[in-house]
Order: sequence, then C-alpha cells, then structure tokens
Amino acid sequence: MSKIFANMSTNEPDTNQPEEVSNKRKGGIVEGGDSEDSSKKRSRLKNQSGTSRFPLSDSDSNESKIFNDAIHGTITVTGLCVKIIDCPQFQRLRYLKQLGGVYFVYPGAAHNRFEHSIGTYYLAGKFARILKQKHPEQFEEGDIECIEIAGLCHDLGHGPFSHVFDKMFIPRVRTDIKWKHEDASVKMLEHLRQANDQVMKAFEEFDTDGTRLELIKDLILGGKETEHVKDELVQQKRKKRFLYEIVANAQTGIDVDKWDYFARDCHMLGIKNNFDHDRYMELARIIDVEGEGPRICARDKEENNLYDMFHTRLTLHRRAYHHEVTRGVELMIVDALVKANATVRILGQNRYRKISECIEDMEAYSKLNDSILQLVELPITLGTSPQETDSGTLEAREIIGRIWKRDLYKCVGQYNLSAADPFTQDDIPGIKEEILHAEKETTFDGEQFDIILKSFDYGQKKDDPITKVWFYNKSNPEKAFTQPEEQKSWMLPKRFQEREIAIYSKKKEFEEDIAKRFRLWSNARKEKFPEIKEQMTQMPEASNQ
Repeated sequence: MSKIFANMSTNEPDTNQPEEVSNKRKGGIVEGGDSEDSSKKRSRLKNQSGTSRFPLSDSDSNESKIFNDAIHGTITVTGLCVKIIDCPQFQRLRYLKQLGGVYFVYPGAAHNRFEHSIGTYYLAGKFARILKQKHPEQFEEGDIECIEIAGLCHDLGHGPFSHVFDKMFIPRVRTDIKWKHEDASVKMLEHLRQANDQVMKAFEEFDTDGTRLELIKDLILGGKETEHVKDELVQQKRKKRFLYEIVANAQTGIDVDKWDYFARDCHMLGIKNNFDHDRYMELARIIDVEGEGPRICARDKEENNLYDMFHTRLTLHRRAYHHEVTRGVELMIVDALVKANATVRILGQNRYRKISECIEDMEAYSKLNDSILQLVELPITLGTSPQETDSGTLEAREIIGRIWKRDLYKCVGQYNLSAADPFTQDDIPGIKEEILHAEKETTFDGEQFDIILKSFDYGQKKDDPITKVWFYNKSNPEKAFTQPEEQKSWMLPKRFQEREIAIYSKKKEFEEDIAKRFRLWSNARKEKFPEIKEQMTQMPEASNQ
C-alpha cells in the first residue's frame, strides 16, 4: 500500500540568501518584506484604503506583506490576513494550478490558486471601500475585513487541478454525496484556524463572539442556505444583500472572484479581456430595492461593459477551459486518480485516507495538491518497491506516462445539442450503451471511450444575465430598475446557451470505429430532437446615409 507522509505545502525562504534573492516569486507575484516603521505604515494604509485595516495595533502593524502582482500591481496585506497567508493550509494553494489541464495546452497558464486568492482579496477590499465611501451608513465595524478574509479564503477548498477534482473526479468515485469545493473552503478555514495558534489568537481578538467567523463562511458560500448559519446576527446580515454580491454573487455572477480570474486567465493565456472592472466599481451604488433590501446597482450605461464581461467568460470557456485537448488531458488525469485511489493513502488526523476520502479530513486534504501525479508515478517518492504496487497503480502510472509523452485521449466527434434536447450529465451512461450497440459487432467496450457534456453560456444557462442586474441612472441615482425588454440591443443573441457533447477515444486503434458509431448515434439523435429555427424578428431597413 502506497502512503504519502509529508505535507508538500511548506514554502520557507532561505535566510542565508540576500534579501533580493529570498523574496518569493510565483506566477507573477513578488513577495517581499516591509521596512517602514509602524507609525508611517499605519498612516499610509489608512490613507490608501479610506479606513484603517484591522488589526492595526503596534504589534500587528509590523506584520505586513507587499505583493507585486502581475495584474493589480502593488497589493499590501496586513494583520490577520498575513497570518492566514503564512500557514501551510494557505501556502498549499501555490501547488494548485488555477486552470487544471489548460496548462497542457497553453504553456502560459502556469498560474496557481495562490495568486488568484490574493488578487480576489485585493479586489474585495477595494470594492467594499468604494461602496463604503459612498454609503457609510450601510456598513458596520468589521464588515470590510470579513469581506476581505472571505475573498482571501474562498478557494481554500480546491483539490488537485482545481475543477478537475470537484467536478470530474469526486462525482465519479463518490456517488453517495453532493460535494462542492466551497464546502471544503469553509472546512479548511476552520482547520487552518484550529491548526495555527497565531491565527486562532488573532481571530479571537478580531471576533470575540464568533459571529464574524460565521459571516465569513456565509460570504464564501454566497449566502446560500447552509447548516452552519445559526447565529441570529448573521441571519440579520443576510438582509443586507449587497454584502453577498462582492465575493461570490450567486444572483448575477458579477463578483470580484470572476473579475480577478477573467483578468488573470486572459493575461496568462494571451486572450484579450475587454471588461473594465475598475470602471464598474467606481460607478456602482447601493440602493434599497423594494422587497429585496439594499443591492449593488450598476450605472445604466454600464450594460455593454457587463455584456463584455459575460462574453469574456464565454471566450475563455470556448478557447481554453473546454478546449478539446484540455478536456482530453483532464479525462486522463481523472482516470489516473481513479485507478490510484484504491492504493494511495494520505495521512489524515487519525488514520490514512484514500484520495477520495480526504474531503472528509482536512488534515489529509491539506496535503493533497497537483503533485499527486508525480507521487503516484515515481516509486522512489512513494517509498514503495515494485512488489508493493498493484495493477491499479501500474495502470495509473501508464496513463500519467502517456500524458508526458503527449499520447493523449483524442476527441473523435462532437455534436451540438438542439435547444429541445433534454440531455443531461446523468444520461451519459445510457448514451454510452446506445453507441456501443449502434452496430451489432464491436471491437471495443465502454472502458475505451468517454463522453463529456460542454455548456457555453453567459453564466446563467439559458437566461440573459443582464435581466437579473439592477441599474440606476444619473438623473435619479436613488431608484433601482431592471432594463426593460424593449430597450435591449437588437444585436444581442436570441439564445444565451449552447450545449454540445464530445466523445474521446482512449486508444488509437479504436478511434475510427468509435467515431463511426458516434456519427450514427448523433444522426439518430438529430432526427429525434430536431433544431427548431426561431422566427427572425423583422428588422427595419438600414439607411444608406
């Protein structure tokens, strides 16, 4: 049985090296020290943010970090957030690729969850302070700090290769549960707090009754109904809807988490990002909406800027996240993890855990990162001998070896689903059987191919996301409204979602046969669910002048 003992997330600088060498550099972030005296630093931070960041006691003001970020420039982190960053559970994010398998297609996609989390922290604090400057009566003491911590910690729960783990691996091996990385982020934050005395002490000073910690967890989860929200004060906070529209906006999808990864992913991938989040923040206001409470409202002329944001999302999904080679690599990673799951054990709080069991034990989960592929592949790393490996581990190593050699699963067919087609992820096992029996004789079985479902949309599936956004205009900045249907641009798409399925052959000798059977199946599917052409609206004739 293979066992992993060490936590690979520790990242300590070499104190014997010069200062300029010991500064940490990772994915566009340069992390350095700060030699300012406490009084100057206190003044600078207060002027920078509009309100002093917590806690700025003499001892805590000496603890700050300045990051030179490739996207946002200089980011200063102080107080409790510094203590959180300087923990193994947070440093682990340095070893989680932001874009999973995209790195195998775009060499520039080498950035990690670490720098994205710091960027989200920065934007969350900036946006909250802009809103507080305009509406100080809406904020209570500690609100901004809770928003910042939620932004910093919102991705603590990601597993190896980010969404590959929570959207592909876990659903395949843990059919008994519904699990999301946000749930693990909340658990990991609690584990981080319990496992690090300096963080626990700082939290006790900042959060004397535990209410702020519950609010932070609630902000990470987007204010959705969860069992942990028992505090009456947190329930009261939920009436201030705008607090939940900054870090994880479940209503519209317009939040600082997306702004950072849109900007960061586009920068690293070499894709143009037309959305200006700074302009949006400067023009945003908090307005009391009847029946909903205070909401973040955008200036009416920002509608096109928001469509640019959603179009950027669509572009990233088409060109990177769902690139056919990306998805092929990710299928291979999942197959390797599934086969290794029966053998590999990771030391948790009281016992060794399977990879799939680590989500129940944050001590074990904190040791799980992208290096799992190397740990499975190399016997010397695992401390095992060939006699101790089973067939599953050997098969996992073969798949990993194929990734390094670029002997990848190949996409041999794609089919665009019609709007009338009710196809869902749950239909895939049945569809595989239909493809296998498309002809009487077959040279392969269900283990030789995989089917994936892709969805391209503006973040709200079939709906136009702007219909859920509240706006205001310059003449009446205290009244919120949604955009009337008749004022929408004629150039907007009639449909906001396109879905397709793709089939992958795992071995070259089966590619032609699998592709042929998939064509037979897709032709039959097209007859069963034909595309209904929507009647085009008659447009006025354009003038030649």
